[in-house]
Amino acid sequence: MEMLFRKVEYLIEGDAAKQKMLKNSPWTTEKIRKKITKHFVFFLLAFIIANFFLAYIIGIDELKKIISEPVSEHMVGFLSIILFSFIFYGVYISFREQICTVICPYGRLQSVLLDRNSMIVAYDHKRGEPRGKFKKNQPAEINTGDCIDCFQCVKVCPTGIDIRNGTQMECVGCTACIDACDRIMEAVNKPKGLVRYASENGITEGKKLRYTGRMKLYTVLLILLSGILTLLLISRKDIDGTIIRTKGMVYQERGTDSLSNLFNIKVINKTIKNIPVTLRLEGDAKNAGKIELVGATDIHLKQEDQASGSFFIVLPRTFVNNRKMKLVIGLYDGDKRITTLKTNFAGPFGKY
Repeated sequence: MEMLFRKVEYLIEGDAAKQKMLKNSPWTTEKIRKKITKHFVFFLLAFIIANFFLAYIIGIDELKKIISEPVSEHMVGFLSIILFSFIFYGVYISFREQICTVICPYGRLQSVLLDRNSMIVAYDHKRGEPRGKFKKNQPAEINTGDCIDCFQCVKVCPTGIDIRNGTQMECVGCTACIDACDRIMEAVNKPKGLVRYASENGITEGKKLRYTGRMKLYTVLLILLSGILTLLLISRKDIDGTIIRTKGMVYQERGTDSLSNLFNIKVINKTIKNIPVTLRLEGDAKNAGKIELVGATDIHLKQEDQASGSFFIVLPRTFVNNRKMKLVIGLYDGDKRITTLKTNFAGPFGKY
């Protein structure tokens, strides 16, 4: 809102004062031109955002198909883009900051996580109160604070709150009020920082920021979550997949001395190179049985894509000693083993 749509609006209609004048002015050719231009650019930006949003959900390849192939083949996807375009357009043209106060859960979470020692965007009421009007070339009123009640902090707030009333759920921590107040303080030759980052105890009691137990707990949680994320990224496999025995089927007899099971495999390639994947049995079954791919000799896995296929595992009857026997399947790129997957082989003997 602030970094894109607001700047476009300022570029076309001018700053807040000019926008207010334009809104109250009669409909002229210039006003119609500006309004049409703004709404067209806003919808275009909303359309672009809707495409990125949909790509995040369904993937860039599916989005390319919706864009490049006939609309009749991707009617649901096309209607989704149009729907999200109008939703984003409605948000940025009208609903705007109400997203922060009505829908966004940040304010609710913020009120739970904060205490009087938390660093927040705060108004120094001890220095600013009581408020007094500033008059140029006249001495300041006696027994008044530094706040001149100019309302600049309210005017620049994207959610329309008055930071002088204390921390509020609608505050998103954008610090626009800090910048506006500092400019006013410079203009009236008073120290900056009337609105600044501070804690409630820091302002009320003059206490310095302490590393409290709550802060320590948050630090531990952040380190723990960062460690888990790092571990997941480091241990992430370039190639991964799943093997599932075909539903509704048990073992099949191959002649008088062998048994087979039919499996389905889905493999995901997270790298930027094409990989022909071959399947091999691992462990004790390596020399006893074999794998027979249906309709192919390997699974051709394209870069950043997934592939699927079906295959039989054939084992000697004498090797199958349980009705549910665990097997390990190796995925190979040539002679290099990429990863292993586990599955179960169904046999005629034993119990689950």
